Amino acid sequence: MSFQTDVIALQKLKDASLWFIIIGVLALIGEVASVAAVVMAIVDLVLLFMMAIPKLRDAFQTFASTGKDVSRGFTGINLILPGIIIELIGGILAIAGIFSASLGLAAAGGVIVLLAAIVLFIAYLLIGLVIYNLGSFYNNDMLKIGGILIIIPFISFVGWILSYVSVDDIIRKLSGGTMMPQPYTAPSMYQPQVYQVGQGIIRLDGTVTLTLYSSIAVNIVSASIDNTLYTTTDVNPNMLNPGNNSITMRFLGVTGLVPGNNYYLTIYLSNGTSIKAVVTCTPT
Repeated sequence: MSFQTDVIALQKLKDASLWFIIIGVLALIGEVASVAAVVMAIVDLVLLFMMAIPKLRDAFQTFASTGKDVSRGFTGINLILPGIIIELIGGILAIAGIFSASLGLAAAGGVIVLLAAIVLFIAYLLIGLVIYNLGSFYNNDMLKIGGILIIIPFISFVGWILSYVSVDDIIRKLSGGTMMPQPYTAPSMYQPQVYQVGQGIIRLDGTVTLTLYSSIAVNIVSASIDNTLYTTTDVNPNMLNPGNNSITMRFLGVTGLVPGNNYYLTIYLSNGTSIKAVVTCTPT
């Protein structure tokens, strides 16, 4: 289910962001308290590879399962380990050169450390771009800013803080203004389900095409574009049959749609329930 998987992926991103925040804070403490710098660095590396990276990879994998392009994020994650290994080698050589009074060895170590910094910058650049694109997909400026700040060394943890905070707002919008989880309902032997499959589109003239899965036969009564006054009953077909249903809706008089932006719909069904759908604006 696209909507439910999106929520799961966002919650995983929030979890991963928390660990990157912790790592960033510990790194700052290590820089201020020089005596504890080595210990903090070791703790940071352990948390990075045992918690933060696996959780971020899991979040990206869940986003990928919904059809979102997060391939650059995987590349960025894969560059972190070699970047840190190169950095450690360069640091060891530089320190060895200093203690042995070998300017050549110290300079070589410095060059290798610089190369490592470039590799790690590229790694977080790719990760930050994926976070930024997710912010664009969900129309969330805070997540977009977070993605940009993640790219910048020394303040990247601020970007992770913004990513962490933005998730709740995105989930609130996806769930129609109420935070997950939804209120408890008594279990039944069988609960009908209707949900969006894949990504829908909305054209500049207000025509929407999307696919809905239904486990029962039910009518679509109407639909509305969230946070606007646009509603429609022009739905074809307006009957959902069990299985996947290709639906076309027409919103009349729509203006101000921006190509590339996502818009959220509320679709009202004849059984008294409503569902959420997301569509991307396309000029054609």
